[in-house]
Amino acid sequence: MTATPDEFTCRPVDPEGDAALLHGWVTHPKAVFWLMQEATPDRVAEEYAKLDAWIGSFRGEPAVLMERYDPAATEVGAVHRAAPGDLGMHFLTAPTERPVPGFTRAALTAVMRQLFTDPEVRRVVVEPDVRNRAVHRLNAAVGFRPVRAVTLPDSGKRALLSTCTREQFRAASGAREQAPLAHLTPELWAAANRRLVRKALAEFAHERLVTPLPLPESGGWFGVASDDDQVAYRFRAELLALDHWRIEAGSILRLRAADGVELPLDAAELVLELRRSLGLSDEVLPLYLEEITSTLAATAFKLSLPPVSAAELAAADFQSVEAGMTEGHPCFVANSGRLGFDTVDHLRYAPEAGTPVRLLWVAVHPEHAVRAFGRSVDPAALGAPELPPALADYVPIPVHPWQWEQRLAVSYADEIARGRIVLLGEGRDSHLPQQSIRTFFNTAAPERPYVKTALSVLNMGFTRGLSADYMEHTPAINDWLADLVAADPTLTGCGFAILREQAAVGYRHPHYPKGTPQQKQLAALWRESPVPFLGAGERTVTMAALLHTDHDGAPLAAALVASSGLAPEEWLRRYLTAYLTPVVHALCAYGLTFMPHGENVILVLDDDGAPLRVFFKDIAEEIAVLEPATPLPPQVARIRARVPREQWALSLHTDVFDCFLRFLSAELHASGTLPQDAFWAVVARVLRDYEAAHPHLADRFAALDLFTERFALSCLNRLQLRNNRQMVDLTDPAGALQFAGTLSNPITGH
Repeated sequence: MTATPDEFTCRPVDPEGDAALLHGWVTHPKAVFWLMQEATPDRVAEEYAKLDAWIGSFRGEPAVLMERYDPAATEVGAVHRAAPGDLGMHFLTAPTERPVPGFTRAALTAVMRQLFTDPEVRRVVVEPDVRNRAVHRLNAAVGFRPVRAVTLPDSGKRALLSTCTREQFRAASGAREQAPLAHLTPELWAAANRRLVRKALAEFAHERLVTPLPLPESGGWFGVASDDDQVAYRFRAELLALDHWRIEAGSILRLRAADGVELPLDAAELVLELRRSLGLSDEVLPLYLEEITSTLAATAFKLSLPPVSAAELAAADFQSVEAGMTEGHPCFVANSGRLGFDTVDHLRYAPEAGTPVRLLWVAVHPEHAVRAFGRSVDPAALGAPELPPALADYVPIPVHPWQWEQRLAVSYADEIARGRIVLLGEGRDSHLPQQSIRTFFNTAAPERPYVKTALSVLNMGFTRGLSADYMEHTPAINDWLADLVAADPTLTGCGFAILREQAAVGYRHPHYPKGTPQQKQLAALWRESPVPFLGAGERTVTMAALLHTDHDGAPLAAALVASSGLAPEEWLRRYLTAYLTPVVHALCAYGLTFMPHGENVILVLDDDGAPLRVFFKDIAEEIAVLEPATPLPPQVARIRARVPREQWALSLHTDVFDCFLRFLSAELHASGTLPQDAFWAVVARVLRDYEAAHPHLADRFAALDLFTERFALSCLNRLQLRNNRQMVDLTDPAGALQFAGTLSNPITGH
């Protein structure tokens, strides 16, 4: 019979009475990581007289040892940024010759329940030996998230520091699935609508789809009228650099024009009221409204979570920050569509739910399989289960559970019936979905690669499939770029690196036409994890987190500046040297462009929050070589793009300035951390420093004209409003651009 957490009871250790029992446990070979192999019973009694230790009994028999401790008062405090409510824990199961299915996970779940019965406990901290993969896998399954590998100063133990909040434990134990609609309350729905209406008014105004007009009242009040003038919106706002409308969410009023009666804020109603201004066709409108509603539901769910302050998140681990962000893409209004997920799917697979996921594995017939591996990649190290002898020649592919249930079991039913696709079952490791939804971080073995799977949900203008044909050259493209970076002293000098997509597999269905969505349903790739490349005292955070604001509106970027101890200008200079300099240099030296938005960049910070360097990711699908003279080997040729030279600078002006730094500047300005003029002066200084350090590239730098007085306003929402099924043809991205006049360049004159 499978063990359950309810079959455990817990009591404090009796040091004298339990000494013989505990001695047998802690000196057993399976307890080697407890470092007590040579202990005598007397020493065990002496040690446990000092500890806050408990014994868990399973079906009436002692079976589990648990120790509680204050991490700030031990050697762990030297490597862990302790916060109020932190509690350290050690956990050991007794040796047995009669294993019970599910025992260890049930035991740890029972222990975590016991710890969280104390209302003062907010987060559990553990530091298992870095080599103990079985424990990492178990910890990940109950909600622990790795912070980083550390060396404990007293014992010299090399450990994987990990933490688990009360909410993360609940998500992992499946508690949320009991109430999948709990976040759909009038209060949370109204709050979500206020947030999204604010964003819609701001971004539609930025893209000049609507024009806010100043109102007679003092204090920066503006108004926007519906297409038929029957409804008016009034709000207080500050117009910042790059035509950024920073609207005070609490000030927004929606009024009936006829009598001034206040109406509730409703993002879907706003879209309908502005339909003509937004250019929404009969074909696009229904799906866009559905994406708006789904985005509202995701926002309401995030608002239902326990609030975490920006200061707390600034000190949190990589994956807690990844799950804790609330905004989504900063430009797109409908940015959390995920159409295809139901309410339970959201709880299981959305990054904000924080639920550990075990990927499925299938084995596919080699006749229709695609396999591609980069240099120095061992296919056996990618986590695939061992294949049975009858399938020895088949190719293993990881699959998102939703994709198997909702797509492959239907669209590929013929191949399953013929035995050309065989379900192998769940993988061993727990993963957490990233902000990109279909990419997973291995929490059981953080040094292992990310896994990116096909996921045929519609989100932000694309169905998120993966093409076996498209990925055939992915590892080669990544190896080429890695070589270019390694040989360039400017890029290596600022610590820049890429996370290589080093292996890809896929399946070509024999019937579906090439290039169709049905041919993009069964494929996966592996991308390097940043964890093995971190040094002592280094931690990571996705760059998208710099735009996060907490429930009180405090920006995480400002919290990082404060915790770093640096002057805001110096913090920003270090960040831009790490992030902006590689983007400029790649364009000047090679005509190479990235898609350097927040989700594609991982920042490396020191323990205090100061920027050190960056990793770029999502390489093969999102880089382009614009310079015809840059040589490319045949297997990399697909990344060459024909873009008019006058548009080359848009890879900085649009992708960096307008789509990221615009928002970062606004939050630092509004929080009083750094005025916008000072912000853009630092941006200009970093670019001038680059220019001075590279006189041999002066002609190319001048041709880009980065300091031009105005540049074209390229609009992302206009793309989605025009076609929300496929915004851009990836073979001709420049041909899809939507322009709406020009923007004043905020670095001109600095």
